[in-house]
Amino acid sequence: MSECKECKLGDVMELVGGGTPKTTVSEYWNGSIPWLSVVDFNTGNKYVYNTAKSITQKGLENSSTKLLNEGDVIISARGTVGALAVLKKKMAFNQSCYGIKNIPDISYCDYLYYLTKDSINNLQQIAHGGVFDTITRETFNQIEILLPPLPEQRAIAGVLSSLDDKIDLLHRQNKTLEGMAEALWQKMFVEEAGARWLIAKLGDICEIQNGYAFKSSAYQEYQPGFLEVLKMGHIQPGGGLRSDPKRDYVPMDIKLKRWILNKDDIVLAMTDMKDNVVILGNPALIDKDQTYVLNQRVAKIVLKDKSKLLNPYMLYLQMKDKDFIAELQSKANSGVQVNLTTEAIKGSDIIVPPYDVQVKASEGIVCFFNQFDLNTQQIRTFFRLRDTLLPKLMSGEVRVKL
Repeated sequence: MSECKECKLGDVMELVGGGTPKTTVSEYWNGSIPWLSVVDFNTGNKYVYNTAKSITQKGLENSSTKLLNEGDVIISARGTVGALAVLKKKMAFNQSCYGIKNIPDISYCDYLYYLTKDSINNLQQIAHGGVFDTITRETFNQIEILLPPLPEQRAIAGVLSSLDDKIDLLHRQNKTLEGMAEALWQKMFVEEAGARWLIAKLGDICEIQNGYAFKSSAYQEYQPGFLEVLKMGHIQPGGGLRSDPKRDYVPMDIKLKRWILNKDDIVLAMTDMKDNVVILGNPALIDKDQTYVLNQRVAKIVLKDKSKLLNPYMLYLQMKDKDFIAELQSKANSGVQVNLTTEAIKGSDIIVPPYDVQVKASEGIVCFFNQFDLNTQQIRTFFRLRDTLLPKLMSGEVRVKL
């Protein structure tokens, strides 16, 4: 790359540390300032729009947290190392993250997102710690980069952002589609529930099975015909599959046959950390046939037949309901980790509407999910293209015309 400057990753950005207002002071919390933690942006998506928690101006002023601006970058630095996102509004953040700001006349902020994304593997390899992996400010200074001039930074970021913006639009469309399906379910199967409606145990209408206990040494680089190991990290908070999880693969083996997943199988997270319950009890709907093999501590849930529920979407919408997830979480065994047993899952109550009511709603629900699947296929295509271009653009193997 012509006119590129050899430097360290830490030389081209300003790193900002975060903090947490005292949780015992109520007037510091539930204000108008969004407050980020890794659970809010560990999705694989470029942008973060909202946060689960918020703080007040007093909370901001009486803690070490800082405000980042729209367009600044956030990276997780402890425990889950390397989750990355661009802010869509002003937000504060906790001490397990760094804010990344550009340095005027040296770096362009959107380019820094992609430059850091391209360096994630290096950051994770250098991460150190005891119980939790950690990256420090010094970690960024150990990674050598080639920095192009600002006009080329903007051009590179523009190419990659055009793909991420398409991905973001499709994700938001899918969120709307799921919301419409959930609203239809709520109206027809909850608000209009009648005397003919049955309550069944999940175990009575579904087969429930947990996954295979893989050793980490079994994981290999992808080769054609290999299976992707579906783990806890594939399920996102609130339910659904993450678009860009950390992927591990194993060769196809006949002994794994009973754990191979098919499209429209439902999977459910069975484990979480006691102090930060995020995905325990959250379900996801499998989007491809014969692609994933189920890992231990994730459950597979498949309808035994269609005599009770016409399709798995009706079951998935119930399992994705916040009250259903909360009820499941209340059944978890507690220790350093919280765990759900298959027996606890089997004992969960499921609404079984009359057949004629299901038929009436089924067409609309299936239509929503069919469009969701089409969008998901496009998202996957754009992800592959972006991830193929990213290292080539960062290294100069592929150039953009200015």
